Amino acid sequence: MADFYVRDGQSIEVAVADDADMALVITYIQGYMLAVVMQQRGQLVLHGTVLQKNGNAIAICGHSGSGKSTLAATLLTQGWQLVSDDVCVFNTDGKVLQGCRALNVWPDVAKVLQLSEAEPLAATMAKLQYVPQVSSMDNEGANARLGAFPLVAVYCLSEEHDDDQSDTPDEGVFAGVLSEFKGVRKFSPLKANRYRTKFTTAMGQDALFMQQCSAFLANTPVYGLSRGKAKLSLANLHAMSQLISDSFEALV
Repeated sequence: MADFYVRDGQSIEVAVADDADMALVITYIQGYMLAVVMQQRGQLVLHGTVLQKNGNAIAICGHSGSGKSTLAATLLTQGWQLVSDDVCVFNTDGKVLQGCRALNVWPDVAKVLQLSEAEPLAATMAKLQYVPQVSSMDNEGANARLGAFPLVAVYCLSEEHDDDQSDTPDEGVFAGVLSEFKGVRKFSPLKANRYRTKFTTAMGQDALFMQQCSAFLANTPVYGLSRGKAKLSLANLHAMSQLISDSFEALV
């Protein structure tokens, strides 16, 4: 497809193959490559999708395929605004920065959530691209105008679930658990959701990562969200998003 060269956190050079899908190349630049630029600049980057409501942001973290985009898409239908898809970048003040505001979702998710605006992303990809409407900046305040938002909480997704879920009254409905990581335990999920760990380790940033987590996230709640493996449905998506919305409202 293409070779990418990111140099000193200042430039991205792209050598594109003759048969490359340019939509896919642009997608890589907007996400993966810009994240590398920020890491080369020494900024904290987590593997997470960021949303905001009324000027306060949350990060939904997890490995590829964990359901970040699915949960984010659900929240977008409930009044949230997308800040950045798949990449959570912090500025030097510990706020999360505006990034790519297009969400990549699976066709079945778009169907369940009735995201009629979602369109094919690239010929070689199964996912669709959903670009949500952006509300007026007057309603979002100074944070939106500056493109940086205070982070209220981090939610780390997991597929693990207890046997108790078999006792749910409605078969196939999500019965996940939201639990907070207390004290030093919060650093383990943060480390697990560090963006492209092997590259930052190669750059000698292991100690810097922990220092930044301590500086920026010491007082920020970090939750584990066990999403279970219930069949995809509007009911279980709403149940999962409700856990996040309830905890968010309690914090703000």
